[in-house]
Amino acid sequence: MEPCWIETIDPDDAAPELAKMYSQVGAAHGKIHNLYRAFSLQPKPLIAADRHYRDILHNEDNVTPPWFLELLATQTAILADCTYALSNHGANFKALLGDDAQGDAMLEAVRNNTYDTPDLFDDKQSALLKYGAKLARSPADMTHDDLDGLRNAGATDTEILEAVQSIACFAYWVRFINALGIRLGNETIGLFGDDGNPRGET
Repeated sequence: MEPCWIETIDPDDAAPELAKMYSQVGAAHGKIHNLYRAFSLQPKPLIAADRHYRDILHNEDNVTPPWFLELLATQTAILADCTYALSNHGANFKALLGDDAQGDAMLEAVRNNTYDTPDLFDDKQSALLKYGAKLARSPADMTHDDLDGLRNAGATDTEILEAVQSIACFAYWVRFINALGIRLGNETIGLFGDDGNPRGET
């Protein structure tokens, strides 16, 4: 099965510059994900795009819990019906949360737009998820009042910024993936192992 709907360059056929990039992004799992192969005809953005998402989701200076940023990313994937991103980042989210049953319940709530669920989300998380759904679906409808609502629910401006970064970053990725028909291949799902620790970093 082809990695995606456009031509890609196999690692064995890669010129030195592309081979170096493949080596950098493949370091996490020892293989080249189909997502990265989809860049191969014009690979210049690859390293920056990969680093950008890691700087957003895996920044040790973030104040938002990592599992919640992964949930916002996964929400964007769910709303775009992006199986590739949902598989990878849904797995990351549950690994970071550390509770598969709770994680599955949260993902089901996201699928059903049932964010006012006190046993799953506190007021701030519920507000941020509602905001995330609006931003993913209707970016032209965002208003200053949306931010006031988040602040009233207890979100700081830093938390708002981190949420927006995660949602906006994955708005890019889900469109890139869906537009090119990128398929899950024989690759490790998710960046994190069962213990919540990274399997590797680029």
